Amino acid sequence: MSMYCLVWKYKVTSNKDKFEEEYGRNGSWFKFFEPCEDYLGHDLLKSADGSVFILVDKWMSKADYQDFIEDNKTEYESLNEKMKALYEEEVQLGEFDLLQ
Repeated sequence: MSMYCLVWKYKVTSNKDKFEEEYGRNGSWFKFFEPCEDYLGHDLLKSADGSVFILVDKWMSKADYQDFIEDNKTEYESLNEKMKALYEEEVQLGEFDLLQ
């Protein structure tokens, strides 16, 4: 079984505590995705200086992710806009299949 992962990089210079809260294990993004049984959670990593975060979203498949986003597009876009105030830069580093 493989797992589909999206990897994001965020530069955060202010709002670090709020960013960690919203993007962490029980934050707004987790609560948004959690009802989907194909969502396998996420990992949030922080650099030693605390200014860079890596977020790894884990899904059963790319199709499952795309279907969920399409079905919840309005709420996704609204949440995404709200969160932009918490970081200076967001870069999608890539899409990966986890090999097991």
